[in-house]
Amino acid sequence: MQVYGTEQTKEQEHHPHGGIALRHSRGVHRRRGVHGGGTSTPGTVVGLAGTSWTLDSYLDENGTLVPVLPGTEVTAAFGPPDGKVAGSAGCNGYGGDYQLDGTSLSVSSLVQTLKLCTEPEGIMEQEARFIDLLGSAAECRIENDRLVITDAAGATTLIFVEEDAPTGLAGNTWWTLVSLAGENGTQTPVLDGTGVTVTFSAEGSLGGSAGCNHYSADYTVDGATLTIKPAVRTEMYCNEPPGIMDQEDRYLALLTDVASYRMEANRLILADSDGTDLLVFEKAAQTPNLPLVGTDWVLESYSTNGDAISSVIVGTKVTANFAADGNVGGNAGCNHYGGEYSLDGANLSVSSLFSTLMYCETPGVMEQEAAFMSHLANVSSYRTEGDRLILTDAEGTDLLFFVQAEEVPPAPLAGTEWTLESFSSPDGGESVSSVIAGTTITAVFSPDGNVGGNAGCNSYGGAGYQLDGAELSIEPPISTKMYCGEPEGVMEQENRYLNLLTSVAGYRIDGNRLDLLDESGATLLTYSAGRA
Repeated sequence: MQVYGTEQTKEQEHHPHGGIALRHSRGVHRRRGVHGGGTSTPGTVVGLAGTSWTLDSYLDENGTLVPVLPGTEVTAAFGPPDGKVAGSAGCNGYGGDYQLDGTSLSVSSLVQTLKLCTEPEGIMEQEARFIDLLGSAAECRIENDRLVITDAAGATTLIFVEEDAPTGLAGNTWWTLVSLAGENGTQTPVLDGTGVTVTFSAEGSLGGSAGCNHYSADYTVDGATLTIKPAVRTEMYCNEPPGIMDQEDRYLALLTDVASYRMEANRLILADSDGTDLLVFEKAAQTPNLPLVGTDWVLESYSTNGDAISSVIVGTKVTANFAADGNVGGNAGCNHYGGEYSLDGANLSVSSLFSTLMYCETPGVMEQEAAFMSHLANVSSYRTEGDRLILTDAEGTDLLFFVQAEEVPPAPLAGTEWTLESFSSPDGGESVSSVIAGTTITAVFSPDGNVGGNAGCNSYGGAGYQLDGAELSIEPPISTKMYCGEPEGVMEQENRYLNLLTSVAGYRIDGNRLDLLDESGATLLTYSAGRA
């Protein structure tokens, strides 16, 4: 991350891109400790988000719970709109991501300012310990208005108490940027597809998402007068949508020009010393995080080199669905894929990946697919932020960024032209083969009870089919008698396809996808919907 501004301390180093390199906690650290009393109550921890918390005590290096130093205040605000946590660590402001799954809690991507405080004695050591313990969070529970956080070994590491209800600017309110002042002073709406947020803690720190990067800064307020110091941010680079980095730079620069604030209904407006409106926010809606399992996800962007983020190639669609039976599958952009996954709280691992073997000629699509499959195999944890899913590796680096897929109404079996994408291999098992490049196999189920289409070389038809709920049976088809020598293997593929049709015992439709199944429920043929 980098400081957005010119102030430095002697602990900071110049960044080659003109910023200043600062400490950045990227991973979720695990630390063993002494077991504390109590156990987590099953179910989601109600009240974690939407409450401002003040640290009461923490686990010291000797494994003893000790109170915070007199004269210091350490806080945490868990924001519901985008899975962010922010607050004051005692001296510096901090911010990061959090994931809550039942009672499992993980905190990652922590950033903080780098002020040096000398009073009271030990404040910097307490702050370092707090940030370390927050990053080691594994479980949480709320008992009598107290938030108790434990590590992976079950040791109680942090105990918070609920703050008094805040008034004015500070509190546990999250704000979403609506517009910002352009170079000519006129208000410009934020770019579609970007989310810029902020929350102000009562201890003088703010944080949120700048659109691409997370950021944190200190502020002071006196009545309606507001001063914001230069922010620190992570160092990701996003290229979609176009202009996102320019917007982020402009936003962070405008923060340092703020001189006052006012609230109008559900809006927060930050203005400069001349009274010109710079930033206009709306109160963020508290939308619940979608579950990992059972949600249809579509890839929006992925990590390329280091912290660089690339959007998905236009015209390609990469999807993922984590089913309740422990299987994950979808489309990797060209080929269909599948595998297994295991969950332990926010920890996620994917294994036994396989895919069809089609080759797609769209420039870059195969390289994108290879990167996606490699990232998927290296996933170590996940978090959801509303309708977004982020998959992260063991180092805490965000690899894959998904959004909830738009709901597609299921295409009707009859009257839709279905195009074959893959079929079960002759050797059986779970292996599948993609359709040979340069061939097209189709199926149309007519309302009169017959199915026909193109088998790759010959046309076929005359095959009656019967439906009974999700059960489907198909009679042997009749085909023309042409012979095709190209591409290689087309006749063998055709014979395989026509034989599989007679083995069909059931079907399922998911949006624009049709799977024909055998008696055991295994997929024999997979189609996508074309034009009727």
